[in-house]
Amino acid sequence: EAAVTRAEWPARMQRLRHGPLVDAAPQVELWLDGGHNPAGGEAVAATLARMPARETHLICGMLNTKDVTGYMRPLAPHVTRLHAVSIPGEKNTLPAEATCDAARTAGIDAVTAASVAEALAGIAATAPQARVLICGSLYLAGTVLRENG
Repeated sequence: EAAVTRAEWPARMQRLRHGPLVDAAPQVELWLDGGHNPAGGEAVAATLARMPARETHLICGMLNTKDVTGYMRPLAPHVTRLHAVSIPGEKNTLPAEATCDAARTAGIDAVTAASVAEALAGIAATAPQARVLICGSLYLAGTVLRENG
């Protein structure tokens, strides 16, 4: 029972509490999830629905091999804005502009950012009390975990 109830799954609705990203936006509630398919979008949406109401922004980067709109559609009712990024160093990254277009198709207000750090800084400047979820790819999640320490 303990193995199931106390298991830790990095990049599965993982709360980031320490590191450079947290230090850069100390009032932001920062989360990380590597889900990248429609079922992952549904799971994240269900989790967001159970959380206390709070302005929620996504920083999202995805691969060009995924059903991007299918992932985003269930998230739309829970999200204020999506900040699309390209995944650094990943040859199959979906360009931020295409991620942004898919978000808009799914009914999410969206903008692009050059990096996770740039997107987070912009969110913190305009909505310092926001919830921010970095999501859309295990590759992006791995990069964030590596760079955030």
